[in-house]
Amino acid sequence: MPKFYSPSTGGFYASEIHRKAMPADVVKISDQQHAALLEAQAQGHAIEADESGAPVARPRAVTPEQAAASLSIAVQAHVDGAARALGYDNALAAISYADEPSVPKYQAEGVALRAWRSLVWSTAEKLIAGGKVDSVDDLITKLPKFAPPAA
Repeated sequence: MPKFYSPSTGGFYASEIHRKAMPADVVKISDQQHAALLEAQAQGHAIEADESGAPVARPRAVTPEQAAASLSIAVQAHVDGAARALGYDNALAAISYADEPSVPKYQAEGVALRAWRSLVWSTAEKLIAGGKVDSVDDLITKLPKFAPPAA
């Protein structure tokens, strides 16, 4: 079934279904192009017309707020990952031991993670606010390293 794309509506059309209801500016596309465009759209891309009116998939623009939120999520995952490496469910679980002296090992780990978490977030906030981050990986490499307490 032939497929078409309309730059004016941003929609796809099939001649057998839409017949005379197709806009005048439709351009024919292959089944493979249609499938690839739908897959790209499912991955978060926008489908737009290029200079000739043909559909292309382009990454959606990200607002500064969306970028900052994504970076914050990555920072929290990084902090939680350090806690999981020590056997805790997440950083909050580990930090809950910081004021508990019953098991010195857990208390030392909780204190170390709590102090490191503060340094990580302070650094991350400054880097993000200053626009000094190119990607999640770039941000993570610029954060303070965690040094677990000696056993």
